[in-house]
Amino acid sequence: MAEEKTKGKEARDSGSATDKPGGKTPWVIWGMLAAVVIGGSMGGFALCQLVGGTDSVCPAAGADSANPPEKDFDDYLSQKAGDQMPWTYDQLEPVVANLDEPGVTRYVRISITLEMSPEMDPAKGVEYLDKQRLVLRDWLTTYFAGLSLEDVRGSRNLERIKRHVLDQYNEILFPSGRPYVKRILFKEFAVQ
Repeated sequence: MAEEKTKGKEARDSGSATDKPGGKTPWVIWGMLAAVVIGGSMGGFALCQLVGGTDSVCPAAGADSANPPEKDFDDYLSQKAGDQMPWTYDQLEPVVANLDEPGVTRYVRISITLEMSPEMDPAKGVEYLDKQRLVLRDWLTTYFAGLSLEDVRGSRNLERIKRHVLDQYNEILFPSGRPYVKRILFKEFAVQ
């Protein structure tokens, strides 16, 4: 009988806690699993903050020291803007950008025209826009490189793209003033 007691005690001591109902091991496993999930989430968030960017952060939005964005735009304004029609600026070269499509090489070729406010003097406005042409083209290339094929399909998406480009161009060109770019017009928009 003493032999049976020692065998029973040895069996209890050598058995794992998962063999017993109500053992502590399942709680330890769940705790470690929760710690891994929380740690992975925090690491992913930190990596996203370090590597990723936002649309509002634009290196061209004010880092150009040759043409400070806080420049006073009153000298670009026309004296007789009351009855004038908007004028267009179409001297931006076409932009070709690879779309963000994994496994497939798809690209978009886009050419735009800016419709400017009649308040801005066309001669001085063209001079100013010519100076900013590279910044505008760079931003447009970067913007389209971040879009997928689904983002550029359909008229609803094209209107959304026009609004976004319009807002960003006004922010880049006139950060402290009124928006003088009134509309974005597509001259060419081809996806291949």
